[in-house]
Amino acid sequence: MTEKTKPEAKPKTAKVEKNKVVKKEKPTSKPKSGVGFFKVLGRLVFLLFLAGISVAGWIFWQDWQQKTQNITANSLTIGSISPVVMANQQQSQISVKQSLEQQQNIFNLESQIQNLQLRINAQGARLVELGSTTRSDWLLAEAEYLARLAKQRLQTERNTKSPLALLESVDAILQQIDEPNLIEVRGAVAADITALRLVSDIDKQGVYVELNALAASINKLQVMEVDKPLELANQIKQQNTSQEVGVLDKFLADFSGLIRIRERQSPIEPILERAEEQTVRQNLQMMLEQAQLALLREEQVIYQQSLVKAQEYLQRFFKVTASAEGIGQRLQRLADTNIIQQLPSIHSSLEAVQNLLVVRQQRLLDSKRSEQAESQR
Repeated sequence: MTEKTKPEAKPKTAKVEKNKVVKKEKPTSKPKSGVGFFKVLGRLVFLLFLAGISVAGWIFWQDWQQKTQNITANSLTIGSISPVVMANQQQSQISVKQSLEQQQNIFNLESQIQNLQLRINAQGARLVELGSTTRSDWLLAEAEYLARLAKQRLQTERNTKSPLALLESVDAILQQIDEPNLIEVRGAVAADITALRLVSDIDKQGVYVELNALAASINKLQVMEVDKPLELANQIKQQNTSQEVGVLDKFLADFSGLIRIRERQSPIEPILERAEEQTVRQNLQMMLEQAQLALLREEQVIYQQSLVKAQEYLQRFFKVTASAEGIGQRLQRLADTNIIQQLPSIHSSLEAVQNLLVVRQQRLLDSKRSEQAESQR
C-alpha cells in the first residue's frame, strides 16, 4: 500500500506545476480568441459561398430546364408550321407564275392592239390616198410596175428585147401625163433605152439550135476505116486481059491494086468495132450538149473548150468528107463566137419614177394635214 501511494503523490506535484505554469502563461491566452473568430468567420463565408453556388446552380438548372422546354415547344411549333409554310411558298410560286403569264398575255394583247392600230392608220391613209387618187397617179403606178418588170427581165432573160419594149411603154405612159416635173424622169428613161439599143444582142437561141442540128448530123458521118482490097474477080479479069504483060509488070500491077496511099495530117487510128463506133458518136454529141449548157450559163471558156475538143474528135475518128469538113467549119465559127452578153444597168428609170411617186404622196399628205389643222382651228 505504501508503494502505491508514493508514486501517486508525484502527479499532484505535476499538476501543481502545470497549474503553476498555466498561471504563469495566462497573459498569452488572449490571441487564441481572435484566431477562433476568424476561423468561424471563414467557415461562415465558405458556407455562404457554397449556399450561393448551390442557389446559382439551382437557378441555372431551372433556367436550362425552361430553355429546353421552350426549345422543344418551338421545335414542335416549327414542325407543325413548316407544312403550312411550304404550302404557302408553293402557292406564292404559283401566284407569281400566274402573274407573269398574265403580264405576258397583257404584253401580247398590247402589241396586237398596236399592230391593229397601225394597220387601221395605214388603211385610213390608203383610203385617203385612193379617195384623192387621180388618173396621173394610176399612170405613174403603171409606169413604176413596167420599169421594175423591165429590170427583172433584163436580169433573168439576159436579153435586151423585152426590157427595151417595156421601157418604151413606160416612156409612152409618161407622155400621157402633162406635168412639168416629168422631164427628169423621162430623161432617165430615155438614157436607159439608149443604153439598151447600143448593146449588141447575141443570138443565143440561134447558136443553141445550130449546135442541136450539128449533134443530129453526127449520125450521118462515116467512121474512118482501112480501104478493102480488090476483089478476086477483078484480079482474074485483069490477068485475062493483060496476057501480053510481062511477069514483072503483072506483079507490079497486082501489088499496086492492093495498096492505096492517102495523105493525112492526123495519126491513123485503128479500125473501130461497131460498139466503139457508137460510143465515139455519143461522145461527140455529149461535147456539143456540153457546149449548149455553157452557152446558157454564159461560160465562155467551157463553151470554147467543148467545141475545140469536138473538132479534134471529128478529125480523129471520122472520114474527111464534104459533110465532115462542113461540120468542122461550123464548129470553128461557133467557137469564135462571144456568148457573154454585156448588159447595161437600167435602174435609173425605176428610181426616177419611184422618187416622183414619193414626192407626190408627200405633197398629198401635207395638204391633208394642213386641211385637218385648219378644220381644227
